[in-house]
Amino acid sequence: MKKQKLTPKQEKFAQNVAKGMTQKDAAIAAGYSEKNALKAGYVLASKENPHVQDKIRALQEKASKKVELDLATHLTDLKDIREGAMRNGAWSAAVAAEVARGKAAGLYVNRSELTVNRVDVMSKEEVLERMKQLYHETGGVLPAGSVIELEKEDTDETEYTLPKRSTETVQS
Repeated sequence: MKKQKLTPKQEKFAQNVAKGMTQKDAAIAAGYSEKNALKAGYVLASKENPHVQDKIRALQEKASKKVELDLATHLTDLKDIREGAMRNGAWSAAVAAEVARGKAAGLYVNRSELTVNRVDVMSKEEVLERMKQLYHETGGVLPAGSVIELEKEDTDETEYTLPKRSTETVQS
């Protein structure tokens, strides 16, 4: 089967669509009138024009292959960067490239841990202890809040108080 040659307008339309333009904008840029661009773009990209569709698909595949990155190429590129940096005595750049190679190869595992102080699972003593810690860590500045009194449980009647903030100034 002989491959049908596209008209210059069809070729330009296909290139524009492959670049990411809308069908209407691609038709206008290819030379179709603005008045009929919406319909022209629709018809050109439809099944009625399989050769235009094939051209768009071929151009998009070609573009995707150019930017395709595979692990082997990436690791080789990073190795080349590391070796170039080492030859130039740029040790920090060499180390950075080597670490990037290790991460790409999956040799490093990033772990993060989130610690949440959940009051609902803390005892009263733990809550008060945490409040004391926050009081000291913030230099006595705690966010404003209100105390909600609940029915007392059968616990010891020990009262807990936070230390008062000193108003004395130290002179040197």
